[in-house]
Formats: sequence, structure tokens, C-alpha cells
Amino acid sequence: MRFAIKQATSGGERIGTLTGFLKSPSTVLETPTTALLTQGGSVLHMTAEVLSKVFTTPQLLWVPISNSLQMEPGLRAQGEGVAKFTGLPDHFACVTPHNMSEVTPSGHFELNKVPLWTKNGKKMVTAERYMDLMEVYKPDIILAIADCRTSLNEGYKRILKSVDRTCNLMDICVYRYKASKQLRNSALIGVVVATGVPKKCQESIKHLLQYKDDLTGVALAGVTDGTEESMKLATGKIERIFKTVGDALPKHLLRIVEGCWNPAIIMSAIEHGWDVFDGSYPTKLSNAGHALTLNFDTNRYSAQPCILDLNDERYKEDFTPVLQGCECLTCKKHTRAYIRHLLNTREMLSSVLLSIHNLHHFDQLFRHARQHIAANTFQIYKQHITKQYETLKLPQTTNGVDELKDSDVIDGTDHVKKRLRVSDDEIPTIKVANGRIS
Repeated sequence: MRFAIKQATSGGERIGTLTGFLKSPSTVLETPTTALLTQGGSVLHMTAEVLSKVFTTPQLLWVPISNSLQMEPGLRAQGEGVAKFTGLPDHFACVTPHNMSEVTPSGHFELNKVPLWTKNGKKMVTAERYMDLMEVYKPDIILAIADCRTSLNEGYKRILKSVDRTCNLMDICVYRYKASKQLRNSALIGVVVATGVPKKCQESIKHLLQYKDDLTGVALAGVTDGTEESMKLATGKIERIFKTVGDALPKHLLRIVEGCWNPAIIMSAIEHGWDVFDGSYPTKLSNAGHALTLNFDTNRYSAQPCILDLNDERYKEDFTPVLQGCECLTCKKHTRAYIRHLLNTREMLSSVLLSIHNLHHFDQLFRHARQHIAANTFQIYKQHITKQYETLKLPQTTNGVDELKDSDVIDGTDHVKKRLRVSDDEIPTIKVANGRIS
């Protein structure tokens, strides 16, 4: 597999192409893009038949070893790789040690070993063992094994060990990769850690760049350990990491971001030249009963929140599609009220329908981003998407009373009514000024 930059702007955002796939030489995947997160090798809540109706072209599958290690005996017996084994032969697999959006138990470490928390418990994995698995999985893209499950709040001693262990593991991965005939058509991705400690992060990057001629790209880790606390980062802080690490990398390398990041963070990453995201965000929304409803038209304002909680009773008799104008199968055939009913009765179909919509809509987020990069209007698009997500955030509460800002008026009267728990008759007019409701 090869990565090439198709178009770059002076602002840093860029359009790239992934080509040279052995099983489909004519296929071109454009970046920035998202992968489809898998569990046990399958896209969550999706059969292969349903997935083929959501995406008619090949997609990138994100395959964590931690939730698919149980497939090893079957993969060995079949011998044709993880995509074929899981019934998705037309798609391309990116294999990684962890699902960075999952919270995993803390555990002891051993010299040159990384713990993987699988369905059968903790497995201590060496780089040699990991590369053995890669020869069985036969992925199109390999993320090197690394000690990367750290957050920005980790202690210095833990970060120190993370860097040392990751560098040692990387040396072995590169050696095995270069010596392997089975992995000749796979792309190896190095992993940057210690992003919370600039000096150690630079050390991690410097070590990776020793192998820049052997690597196709670099993945950014060491930012979150999957916990909610580690994900609640100020946009400015994470944006500085995207810029600092991105500026230190050669432009020709593919850049991958791991973690369950919201649309505002994703826009910041794209602005600084990051290309591929792991696709865990729409899966998280579907599991929670939420629907992504971003407005992509930069010339049109919408008062509708960009995420709908369809568990809410307000949708009990709402017979409109999840999102008007959406072309996904869910929005064409089903209503908010029906999905709310399925969620309320705990029917599995609710997750299927939400996944169809969220995966399609999340993919559209990147499709529109590429269009705006091509038209040199990405900054307008970024501000448009970021504003929608920032509007969704609820203000903090003090002494049981919501503190509202002037900017909260853009949430719309319906949102304010919900927060104040009043009816239509009780609130004919709402204005917010100087933090007060009148």
C-alpha cells in the first residue's frame, strides 16, 4: 500500500490517496477519512449484507487484536487474512493492538511486553508474538505494537517507561517486517507516545524517524487511555499536540489518530494534516442511543442540535426521519419515534438502524471536509462544524441553577425549555443576556 498527497493547502489540511492494494490495484481511498471500527473482525451491529448497502465501495476496517485474538486458530486454518475470514473480502484491514476508545483495567507490565485485555483475560504480548499474528492476519496496514495506553495526566515515571518500551518494541517490529515475505504487501505504521511530555515525545518521534524509509505512516497515541476523564481535553490543548507532532513529521507519511474524538477535535486534527481516524465515535453514539445530525451546509443555519438522544420521551410521537434530507437507509424508511420505541423496548434493531445512520453520516463529515479542502474553504467548514458541537455543550451548574451565557441562545428555545423543565405555555419568550433569563 502507498500513500500520496493529492492536494495540500497553506493552512496544513490536505487530501491524500491510499493506493496499491494487492487485492484491488485500481481502488483509491481518499483521505482525510475514517475507518470502520470492528469487534471480532465484524463491524458492530452490521452483517456483511447490510454493510454492503451502507457502503457500496471498499472501506478501511479498524481491527483491534484485543477483541479479535480469539480468531487466530480460524485465521491460521484459512490462511487468507482477516478481511476474507470475516466475510468482508472487498474491504481493507488496518490491524492495531488496542481499541483506544475502550477503558481497560490497569495491569502490571513486563520487560518488552504489552498487556492486551481480551475476552479471555489479559495476554502479555511481545513484539515477536505480535508480528507472528500479523503474518496470520495479513492486514493491509499494521500499527506497530506500543506501550501507548497512557493519558496526558500520567506520571513522569510511567511516561519514561512507555517511551523506552515503545522504542524497543518498534525496533523488533521493523526488523520482523523487513524480513517477512508474508508482510511484503502490508504497510507498517509507527506509533508516537508521550504526547503529554514534549521532551519525551520528541524522543519518541526521533526514534521513529530512524525508520522513515520503512514506514508508510505514523499513528498518534499517548493522549487518552479511553476513560471519560482523559477525553475531556480543552480543544486548544489537543490542537497544540496535533500541530507540534505534525510539524515534526515528514509530509509524505500517512498520519493516523487513535481515540474516540468528537467532530470539533477531528476538524482540528484535519486542519493540521492528520489523515485517518479509527471510527470509534459513531459506534459510541449508536451504543448510547444517540444519532449524529450535523448540518454540512455552511450557508444554512439549523437550530437542531447536532446529536439527538433518541432515548428521550420527546421523540415518542416524532414521525420525522432522524435527519431530513439524509440519504441513509434508516432515514429513508424509519422515524425517530420508531427508533425511540425500539430503544425503549431494548430491541437489537435499534442499534442496527442507528449504526446505519451514524456510520453513513460520519462518513459524510469527511466527504464534505475533502470537498472544502479542494475548494480551499476548509476554515469555513471547520468553524461551521465546531460551532454546532460547541453549541451542544451544556453550561456548568452552580447551586442547582444553570448558568447561561449569551451564546446559549443559539441552542434554540426547545433546548432551554428542556433544561428549565417548563412547557410551551409557561415560556412564550426566552431571552438570554448577561447570564440571566428574561
